[in-house]
Amino acid sequence: MLKKIKLKNFKCFEDIEFELGNVNLLAGSNGCGKSSFIQALLLLRQSIERDKDLQSLELYGHYINLGLAKDIIYEDAKNNELKIELWNEDNAYLGVFPQYDAEKYILTTNIEKKGDFSEFNIFSPAFEYVSAERIVPQNIFSAITFDDQLGNRGENTMSFLEKKGLTIHVEKNLCVDGSEQDYLLFQVDEWLNKLFDGFRLNITKLAEADSVNLHYQEKGENHMSAYRRAVNVGFGITYVLPVLVALLKAKKGDLVIVENPEAHLHPKAQRIMGEIILRAASVGVQVILETHSDHVLNGIRLGIKQGIIDSPEKVKNYFFTRENIGIGYHVNVYAPNIDQEGNIDLWPNGFFDEWDKALMDLY
Repeated sequence: MLKKIKLKNFKCFEDIEFELGNVNLLAGSNGCGKSSFIQALLLLRQSIERDKDLQSLELYGHYINLGLAKDIIYEDAKNNELKIELWNEDNAYLGVFPQYDAEKYILTTNIEKKGDFSEFNIFSPAFEYVSAERIVPQNIFSAITFDDQLGNRGENTMSFLEKKGLTIHVEKNLCVDGSEQDYLLFQVDEWLNKLFDGFRLNITKLAEADSVNLHYQEKGENHMSAYRRAVNVGFGITYVLPVLVALLKAKKGDLVIVENPEAHLHPKAQRIMGEIILRAASVGVQVILETHSDHVLNGIRLGIKQGIIDSPEKVKNYFFTRENIGIGYHVNVYAPNIDQEGNIDLWPNGFFDEWDKALMDLY
């Protein structure tokens, strides 16, 4: 598991260090550095997929397209020294020092490391990144995939479930309480039922078309509806599937990066998503999530109070903000802590306080 990341002269960060836990919640206004934090990790991942020795940094690739080197250097850098440094929980170390060349998108690197690349979960085959832009409801989904990952947009989710949904076992603490089966497909179904009050999924392989078909049913106490096409059911039900599958299939030590898990979800489902994220962390999964949802945060807080995870210190919150310092803007990052009762010790201006501000204006 990643324990620390340090960035120097990377995008909006002059020199910053983050301590990481099992859950790492990134919050803040748009354009304040949340995505840049994630991009630093994705940059390493896509670079090692192209060069297993990480002798070059690939700014264009499978996960992100950042432009030229001049587009990623800190605007007011005193020199052109770029650094990305990682530490894991066993004190393995990786330092990546690109040789800056403003007009290039492939940068030669100098590497310092203690341990092997395989000791960092960002390079693990089980790594998953689910972006904010995901698959939308459609009648059929491709069953052709050449890897076991869900895809940045979750485009391989349906074929993954069809192929492996009845072979992968979900960790006990990630299963819906009281459910009888721990297979991935059953647990996805059980969590959909909780998220959307009765919805169930049905995936069928269309072998001759190299595709899979997705339908939903509504299950009541004494009634099961007819199958309904995904395009005729709520947008958010399909949109959340890649996030749900990525979290449920993850094992101890795996890294899952998720952008906006709350997208297209109603408030109750957003809160439950916070609980699922915390449950994943409780079995040793490392989750990095970017979110604008106070409901997701509250789901995590409630889960801590309920004892889903054994220590609140495994949850790290980072609030990114741009502050006017007279000669321009500077990114500042706060780190509010959550205690065992779910209380937060620091509420910087703008940190999930818009509801309180609206109530004050209303009354």
